[in-house]
Amino acid sequence: MNRSLVFVTIAAALGLAACTSTPDNTPTSSTSSSTTPPPAQVVTEFVTETVTKPVAPPTKPVIGSFGYSTLKLGMTLQQALGTKLLGSDDLAGGQGGGCTLHDIVGTGGKAYVSKAKGVSSIFFTVGMSSDGVGEGATEEKLKAEYTNLKASYGTSYTATADGNTNAFFHFGLADGKVTNAVLNLNGQDCHS
Repeated sequence: MNRSLVFVTIAAALGLAACTSTPDNTPTSSTSSSTTPPPAQVVTEFVTETVTKPVAPPTKPVIGSFGYSTLKLGMTLQQALGTKLLGSDDLAGGQGGGCTLHDIVGTGGKAYVSKAKGVSSIFFTVGMSSDGVGEGATEEKLKAEYTNLKASYGTSYTATADGNTNAFFHFGLADGKVTNAVLNLNGQDCHS
């Protein structure tokens, strides 16, 4: 056998063994004055955090051009009662008995419901509005907030309901105060 071939084979085997061996990280003692620092350690840390979007507080219901909160103009009596905003008892009835009058729960407001037209009028207080206008507001506040007021009969005003061509606001005044603030369905048949 050829000695040089044996020598190359042994060298190749030793080289392969050197490439695949794992280094020994065991610290050794040394007599020299210089010391080798220990190998750097890799630290991996996982932090798990649950982030929950806080629940926004419920928004305060307010009167708008289409109704009060989920109570909308034109709803049938059954739909209106389903909102849980109407008291179930008829307070006074309407003209000719075709309407019922209900308290709006917890507000001081009232709503007329017509058998023919559904919810036709919502009487609202200052506390039911976002702008501070309602029954009990001053005439000055009314005129500042509703710039589209038109004089109506006596000491009252009307204003268009923004975005709702089927409704209008009506405000009655006495002694510089709003005594009636109403969102009416056009052609409502429950009151004058």
